[in-house]
Order: sequence, then C-alpha cells, then structure tokens
Amino acid sequence: MSVQRIVISGLLALLVLAFLGVFGLAVLGEAPGSNSYALLAEGWLQGRFHTEQCFDDDCALFNGLIYIIFPPMPGIVALPFVALFGTGFNFFVPLTIVAFGITGWMWWRIFIRETNSRDLTILLLLMVLFATPLVFVTLRADHVWFFAQSWGFLFSTGALYFALVRRNALLVGLFIGMAFLSRQMTILYLPFLYVLLLPSGTPLFQINLAAIKRALTLAAFPILALAIYFAYNYVRFGSPMETGYSYIFPVEFNEGPEAVSFLGNRVRELGIFSEQYFLFNLVYMFIAGPHVEFAGRYMTEVVGFDINGASLFLVTPVLLLAFLAPWSRSFWFGLGTAGLILVLTLFYHSNGFSQFSAQRYALDWLPILLVFLARGVKPEYAPPLAILTVYAMGVTLSIIALGGFLAA
Repeated sequence: MSVQRIVISGLLALLVLAFLGVFGLAVLGEAPGSNSYALLAEGWLQGRFHTEQCFDDDCALFNGLIYIIFPPMPGIVALPFVALFGTGFNFFVPLTIVAFGITGWMWWRIFIRETNSRDLTILLLLMVLFATPLVFVTLRADHVWFFAQSWGFLFSTGALYFALVRRNALLVGLFIGMAFLSRQMTILYLPFLYVLLLPSGTPLFQINLAAIKRALTLAAFPILALAIYFAYNYVRFGSPMETGYSYIFPVEFNEGPEAVSFLGNRVRELGIFSEQYFLFNLVYMFIAGPHVEFAGRYMTEVVGFDINGASLFLVTPVLLLAFLAPWSRSFWFGLGTAGLILVLTLFYHSNGFSQFSAQRYALDWLPILLVFLARGVKPEYAPPLAILTVYAMGVTLSIIALGGFLAA
C-alpha cells in the first residue's frame, strides 16, 4: 500500500470517527417536545387530526385548530414510539440513525452493482453518508423538517434499489409512494423509475401486455398514496389539494407580528411560491459557499454563520462527475426529473432554512444524481475521488461544527 493511500485512508477514518462523535452528541442532546410528528401521532392515537399545540413555527391554524402541515408518513414511523412513550419521546435522532444505516446499506448494493468496484463503492458511500445534507438532517432529526427529509431520502433510495438491484416494480411503487407521503415532489420520479425497469433493448413507447402490466404494477401504490394524501387533506381542510401551507405562520404562534421570521413575512406577503425567491435560491444552490460573519474594530471577531447553507456543488464537487455517465435515455429521464424538482424549489419560499450544510432540499433529487455518479466514475478515478471525498467530508463537518457552535 502506497503512502498516499495510507494517508488518505487515515484521514477518511478520522473523519468518520469525528462524525460518529457528532452523532453521539446529537443523541445525548436531544430534548423532548421538539418534533411535531410526536404531536401528530398523539392526535391520531386520540382520534383527531389536529393537535393541541405546536412545537415549531410551521404549523397551520385553521378554523381555530392547530394542524401539522407535513405529509403523514414520518408520523406513521413515529406512531408506535409515541404510543409507548408519549409526546415526550426524545429518541427521534437514534431512530433516524437507523434509517441512515439502512439507507447506507441500500446505496452500498446500488454502487456495487453500478461500479463493480469495492474501492469506488466505499468512496461513494462515504460521500453520500458524510458529505451531503443527509448527515445534517440525520443529526437534526429531533425537528420535524429534518426527520421527514431523512425518511423521504430512505424511501426514494428504496425505490431505486428495487428498480436497479432487486427489479421489483410493485416494491418500487411502494417505496416511491412512501417517499411521496414524506416529500411530495418525489412522486415525479415515476417516469424515470419506469424507464429503469424496462428490460435492456425494450422500446420506450412499446405498448403490449407486458408494458401495461409493468406500468399498472408500478403505479398501484403511488395511486393509493395519492388517494390517501388527498383524503387526508380533505378531512383536515375541506379540499383534497389544500395541504395547510396556506395557513402557516399565524401570528398566534409568535409573540407578535414583529417576531415573525423573514419566512413568515414571505409567506404572508408574497405566497408559498413566487418568482421573487428565484435569485435568492439560485445563488444558494449554485454559488454561495459557507459564510462566517466577522465583526469588530479589526473584523477579527466571529459573530455569526449564514444558516441559509451553501451550494451543494461547492461543498461536494464530486457530484459533477455524474455528467460523465453514458447519456442514455435513462440519463435524460433522470436529469429531467431532477431538474424539474430543482427548478420548482427555486421558486419556493424557503431554501431549507435553517441549515448548517449544503442545500438540504437537494435531497429530494440527489438520489437520481447518485445513480449517474456511480455510472460516471471509473476505477482510475479512485485517487482524485478519494481526495475530493476527504475535502467534502471535511467541509461538511466544519460547517456543521462551526454553525452549530455559533448558533448555540
């Protein structure tokens, strides 16, 4: 083994150990009464869809009742634990670390299949687990937003796993249905997943009994998930298309109008989606790096950290190697799907605030890019890939540590 390989392997091992230490601190620091999915599950157990209180600012107030606006699947995950321990359940982070491990196992299987290289698979897996926003949302799973994203990423990964490794259309549909009930825009994966399931050489628009069976099998659970979500919205807000986002950030949840965050002002005055958010979100997705604010007479005092996050491609530039994958029909369907989800989020009122990481909304389309990353790398890329992975893990750890310290 060369000196270069020993040094890089040692650095990767030290970074993994550091992240495991941060996981331990997150578990020890989790407090009860912080994740609104506990309130949602409590309401279900008591036969109601509203809650008695709100643990965060993103609750809806409708007809005098409080509602958790987020899709229900993560609440189903939390349900048995809330049934046992009540709303004081404060092990959302350990629960999500389990999801983190399952996600890692599935990506291991996907990467081995796509690269046929153990060395590349190890590097890619370390990158996914410790150099993307996945690690941040896992650490912050004591809050509703991050808990939902962790499980949404797991379910999206599961859909890809059963499309690429196990090739089971019914289970692909099941997992993308659960992903949709965690993160709504993942329903847009369906055409891409259908293409992945096509046998090699099969024409895309061939219509025969096998194609009809494949499409119906894939769509069965997503259709059920859509029906569940529409019914869930209807019984809460009187309309299948009303998710509750129209009623978030009520003044009643704050000390007064002056206490509302800029996100609250955006929603109240500009709406959930607006073209006025585009430039802000575009800059943070593609241009902005981690930013520490200095002040004082000599500009030497660290006084703050930009908790709107940093560009995914600046923190983890190795992701750009995905464009080296063969430009097949699956590539263009995948790229189109990821691009559509990305563009929609550029008009959304929030870019993921608050976050001590790269842009966490990228997790909604990142699994697609990871498939093509695995197809784009080659064994001879291993040395630079290892260096870029060390860089990305180091930057991610630094952002999380520094941002969390300054926010404490």
